[in-house]
Amino acid sequence: MNIRPARLRPMGDARSLFAVAFGPSMVTLVVVAVVGTLVMVTQQSDLAAAFATVAELWLAVHQVPVTVSDITVSVLPLMPTVLLLAGVARVCRTATRPGRPLSELRTVLLCAIAGPVLFTAIALAVVNDATGTFTVGTPPPLAAFLYTVGVHLLGALIGLAPAYWREIGDLLRIPRWMDDVVVDTARALAAFAVAGAAIVVVRLAVQWHTVAALVETGNGGVGMFCLTVLSMLYLPNVMLGAAGITVGAGAQVGPVAASLFSAAPGQVPAVPILAVLPGGEAPHYLLVLLLVPAAVAVSVGRRCAAREYEVWPVLRALVLTALLTAAGLAAITWVAGGELGGIGHAGVDLPQLFGFTFAWIALVGALTALAVQQFGDTRAVRATRRSEEAVAGPAGYATYSDEAEPVDDEVPVGSVAHREGAPEETGVAGGGGELDGAAEPDDHAAEPESAREPAPESDADESDDDTGDFDAVSDEPTEDLRPTRVPVVVDPPRAERPERRPERGTRPALSAGRPAGRRASSAAGRSGRDQVVSDVEELDSYTFGE
Repeated sequence: MNIRPARLRPMGDARSLFAVAFGPSMVTLVVVAVVGTLVMVTQQSDLAAAFATVAELWLAVHQVPVTVSDITVSVLPLMPTVLLLAGVARVCRTATRPGRPLSELRTVLLCAIAGPVLFTAIALAVVNDATGTFTVGTPPPLAAFLYTVGVHLLGALIGLAPAYWREIGDLLRIPRWMDDVVVDTARALAAFAVAGAAIVVVRLAVQWHTVAALVETGNGGVGMFCLTVLSMLYLPNVMLGAAGITVGAGAQVGPVAASLFSAAPGQVPAVPILAVLPGGEAPHYLLVLLLVPAAVAVSVGRRCAAREYEVWPVLRALVLTALLTAAGLAAITWVAGGELGGIGHAGVDLPQLFGFTFAWIALVGALTALAVQQFGDTRAVRATRRSEEAVAGPAGYATYSDEAEPVDDEVPVGSVAHREGAPEETGVAGGGGELDGAAEPDDHAAEPESAREPAPESDADESDDDTGDFDAVSDEPTEDLRPTRVPVVVDPPRAERPERRPERGTRPALSAGRPAGRRASSAAGRSGRDQVVSDVEELDSYTFGE
């Protein structure tokens, strides 16, 4: 038995495309039909206008201006629109998965737009037919279609962006640093929204007497409930107005004007959410709200400085973030405002909002970024310091690569070998003279090791060019190191000798049973690497020898 999955199938399936095209629209239509019918029943209105009411509510959800009794209202609640955006985004995200071709992405976007446009066309036809019977007006068709396409296209893009943003960016040749700019812009807008919500909640708590008095004007339980629901639907509009005030812009609702520096009281509609408006002069403690844009700007500046080490890329990202944030906040506030019938205009001064937001983030953010780069310790600064230290090496230590090579190039490698019968040396040979391949007198070779006396220490024997590397000194003791003027190539100590597994049946080179002539012939055939190791040990004997 086949069990049908609970999630929608990948895009390209007819059922998924049908859900994208008609799912959110059908849910919205059912909700507005139920709400409209309940309002008409509670107000004892004629149900003959139910279809026109539902059509008007459908247009209002998409922010299309509504005209009733020759009064046009364009300040429409944003809460239903926000919920519709969330629903469209979720359906589109569920119907897609990463790795699908862009052709199917275009199909999903077209389906997300086609269904709502069809419903908007039907709603316009119903409203136009009801204008001869009821006191409703037909909105401009072009504006209605544009608002509908904009709402559903924005919701679809929000849902598809996490999976397809980078692929579309590569197709349009958008640089990858723009990803961080978009993220910073979204965070800044969210911070302003949260600050506006906090201001509204605090003002409602302070003015709770006024809020209760406005709710009681509903004349009964149903009226009080409707006023409460209406206030909740307009909550995002008031939040955006409060967020605009924090940057220094002015806001007004008809005759009432408010800002951080002044206020003008007046008569407003009896809606409980409007109790947040000032009833007199603006108190001086409202100036503390200027910390909101300052905090947002500091946060943006710190994030930009943490990603880049150079100044110009930081300023470029910061200015672009400020521009996008100011434009986004102004656009959302413009949608939230408009004409409120006979009361007048309601909303925020858009030129002031755009200019002040851009100035706060660009100027304060730039100062913060420069201060962080100069005095702070960011990821980019730490990464740059690590790369510089890796190139320059540890400070205060000299290495052989930094000094002149003391080995005489005139002497071919391997020209000095053990003489027949010479005793095996376990120390490091060294001396103040140059390496020479000429043979020494035979009495030195025949002289037993016990008869040899170490040369007395003398300052003149020490070379003036001290190239010793202190980090190269291992745990080996220096008591056995003694200088000698006879350059002898010897086997390196066991700790530094390359790992060589002896053949089966043979003994190591230092075993007492091996003939001296055989050892000499073996030393003559050693590689150039052993000679270099001997020269390095000779240099160390200058400094650490007895």
